[in-house]
Amino acid sequence: MRRSDKEFPLIMAVDDETYEELMALVGQRVVHVGLWEDSLSVTLAERAGEPPGSPAFDIDLYLEDGVYFELYGVSCFDNLEAEPWSDFAESSNRLVSMVKAQARLSDVAVDEADSLILILSTPTGETVYLAVAAWLLAEWDELPE
Repeated sequence: MRRSDKEFPLIMAVDDETYEELMALVGQRVVHVGLWEDSLSVTLAERAGEPPGSPAFDIDLYLEDGVYFELYGVSCFDNLEAEPWSDFAESSNRLVSMVKAQARLSDVAVDEADSLILILSTPTGETVYLAVAAWLLAEWDELPE
């Protein structure tokens, strides 16, 4: 559920403690994904009068053991040298397809700015890299429809 009218602490960098917590989630299956076309990062850049950065989406990513990520300003890549995905509908379809193909959180990485990168992989070897500007971690009891 999107909670745009409430204030909560977004995490924007990965420290050692956070990294250990995130690594404990590696291997969990992704059971649901939802994309939001209007990224919070794009809205904030527009309000600040800054040019938009690379294409970004906000993504809700649900893991099998009741944990989910609210991911903000996510750039999706097929590999680290590729251009980020830019089409919303295609990106949504590709991520939903990965969930149906039993994708798992296969790794967690950190870039040179200590920003989060989640790596999702299917059993057939399809991989996507999610470079995240900010996120929240929460628990879910019931999947959205």
